[in-house]
Amino acid sequence: MALPEIFGAGQKGVYYSVSDQEMAAGSTLGGPKCVAVIKATGAIEKIYSTDCGKTVVGTVVAHHWDHRTGIALSALPGSFTIYPEHQEHRFTLSNGVEVTEDVFVLSGKPNGDVVDLPGVFYSVELHNATDQALEIETYGFAQLRGDTVGAVRTRFDRRANAIVATDEKDPRLARAFACSVPVTSWETTMDHGKAISKTCPGMLSGKATSPASDPMGALHLQHALQAGERASFTLLVTLSIAGARDAIANVKNLPSADDALSTTQSYYREVLNRSAVVTPDAIVNRGVLWAKANMLRVQSFAPQGWCFVNDPARSSNSVARDTAWYAFGADYVTPEFAEASLMWYVEHLEKSGMVIEYYDIRTGKTNDYNLNVNDNTPLLIVALWHHYSTTGNREFLERVFPAARKAADYLLSQRDERGLVWCTADGEATWGIVGWRNVIERYQLSGATTEVNSECFAALRTMSQMARVLGLHDQAQQYQDEAAALRAAINKHLFDPATGLYYLNIDLNGERRTDVTSDLIFPVMFGVADDKVASDIVGRLSVEEFWTDAGIRTVPRNALNYGPTHGFGLLGGVWVGVTFWYAFAAAKFNPGFMAEALSKSFVHYARDPRRNNTVPGQFSEWLHGETLVNQGMMLSPWFPPRYVWAAIEGAAGLDLSGDQPAINPRLSPDWKWIGVRNLPLAGKSLTWFVVRAPEIKMYSNFHFQQASPYTAYDREITEKITIGGDAAVGLALRQRQNMVLFVGNTTDRTLTTAIGVSDGLSGTYAMRVFNSMRGAWVEGAVVSARELESGIPVQVDRKGFCVFELHQEA
Repeated sequence: MALPEIFGAGQKGVYYSVSDQEMAAGSTLGGPKCVAVIKATGAIEKIYSTDCGKTVVGTVVAHHWDHRTGIALSALPGSFTIYPEHQEHRFTLSNGVEVTEDVFVLSGKPNGDVVDLPGVFYSVELHNATDQALEIETYGFAQLRGDTVGAVRTRFDRRANAIVATDEKDPRLARAFACSVPVTSWETTMDHGKAISKTCPGMLSGKATSPASDPMGALHLQHALQAGERASFTLLVTLSIAGARDAIANVKNLPSADDALSTTQSYYREVLNRSAVVTPDAIVNRGVLWAKANMLRVQSFAPQGWCFVNDPARSSNSVARDTAWYAFGADYVTPEFAEASLMWYVEHLEKSGMVIEYYDIRTGKTNDYNLNVNDNTPLLIVALWHHYSTTGNREFLERVFPAARKAADYLLSQRDERGLVWCTADGEATWGIVGWRNVIERYQLSGATTEVNSECFAALRTMSQMARVLGLHDQAQQYQDEAAALRAAINKHLFDPATGLYYLNIDLNGERRTDVTSDLIFPVMFGVADDKVASDIVGRLSVEEFWTDAGIRTVPRNALNYGPTHGFGLLGGVWVGVTFWYAFAAAKFNPGFMAEALSKSFVHYARDPRRNNTVPGQFSEWLHGETLVNQGMMLSPWFPPRYVWAAIEGAAGLDLSGDQPAINPRLSPDWKWIGVRNLPLAGKSLTWFVVRAPEIKMYSNFHFQQASPYTAYDREITEKITIGGDAAVGLALRQRQNMVLFVGNTTDRTLTTAIGVSDGLSGTYAMRVFNSMRGAWVEGAVVSARELESGIPVQVDRKGFCVFELHQEA
């Protein structure tokens, strides 16, 4: 077994290199208009259209034959390199030709509602690494029907150098399979065996089998390569719901593969550079970076607007609870997307004020499973407040407040005589479960659940904060009182004094269900439990029966209803996103376990991906509770933003609960430092880092209103510093001629490096240094601007740090 090699500590970028024999699946890559899924072989498995909600093209692959003998050229074992925005495949053919394939989806920075055309690129480079001339016949193949129903009509457009396919029943649904260089021959055929023929297919017919039930498009290229010579081309797939002419126009208007990749990489670099979290644990740093990359892959612009669906490449449904949770992370990564996706639900409340369960991103059709109350409603309210808290956009708050008030008042109307929010659903699964675990078959979870009541408390408290900011003080007091009353009711009726834990729910028959599940995290996350009870819950959820090497089980292993796959993993599997909830909740009470949860859960994706059915760096859905093999979707859209949120508001300690932001860092006992860089907050870009020097000391480019001491600087200059090697991370702040430089070690060994500054420095600087290796401040050194620019050598102990405080003297 060849485990993936990991490059980068998380601040300068991360990529994975893995043998192409050790993957169960490839990356899921997406742009605003389409999603491409890659196979374990490196071929494209399918291309999904956001606009039509279907897989419109199946497999796309390039195969090669020797021109002289006609034999198929087999691929020797090679490797994949997995980047945030593309996936490369390098291998050698049996004749010695080296092949590099690069697959990506065009995804540049959107301009409001103006987005890139749908384009999936499959670039191929051939390098004759032998000492003799070789001739190769290459064929690109594409399954042109996808999972659409009915016959497909095909033809070749010579000006676009593309096979164009349309559905016979709906000719508006079109796709083009194009090549960047003129093809030698082409055809569409039902002879799928030709793609894996032992002998070369030869010249293609130049004819279309049309209409056909399942046509395969084939594009043929010939290459004569001298020793050392290279040749390259790109297979391109584009889609349209406006007919063949539009698909052909897309081929002509899409950028070249090089420009498209550059555009995509530029946008990814910009976004990945936001809200960078750095800790002594390189795994956590990578987790945050890859979480942001995963988030970008699923952000779609559909007929109904900006959104994401609950299962990329398979679903057209956007779910309200998932959208709300997504916003908690997206507010720090792509706040414009967070706002747009939330606004759809604000503008489409039910008449009662309840938030719908989901809508079809193409048609706008909605469903609420006939529930009288749901978790979507309070979660949307809380997400709206979170978005305001992070953006400071008062106009947004004024716009959404009426809808939020309507939703909150509806929640209040659904209380029972005890003051608990009560769900009357008497069905099963989605028709009988109120809350996030709503797909468990033959299962009912309604009545008064601790989960939904905790969320409703948070929503009412949020409403009080909204009203106060808007100067509606009577309403602020009203919602504050209602929140306090609901919290009291929860702690009176849903708390079990015998166990010190909360009931799962009081069911429709009035029975108090004492099931111990991961749902206990909700009263901790949303502030219903006092600190003692919250600490006890965090402790109860940290026992061995709950935990695996990949995160927390939904129910403990010794529970009566435990099963590693029962209820889609919701009764014993590992839903990794719950681990991120736990990390956030545990941060205040057990920061060591918080750090372990964040690290273990993310590293599992890169640990033996073939066995575990995972993709390095990609957040899959739920795992078998024993084997930890992924059983769900390969990319879960709503898990990555929870990771970002848990890292920023949990580990790094950003606190938005007061009138002004504050920092309450939660350093794991074995963490000596933590930092956050370029975090967008209320129109500013925040950077801060915290060190044990030896007492807790914080440096920031922002003036917080808090009691704990910190040193504030005017601006961040991290981009002006250089640090040798990928294992070290650096941060830098400046105020006039004074600076603070930080170097952190993310490895388990002592690190020797140098830090240099290039920011128009002059004169000499008095230098005060704290190195965690020595554990004490050292003063008295003087360093010149030239020395600072050249680089100050520094040795940092394992997982340690060094801080340089610099004050200009002359």
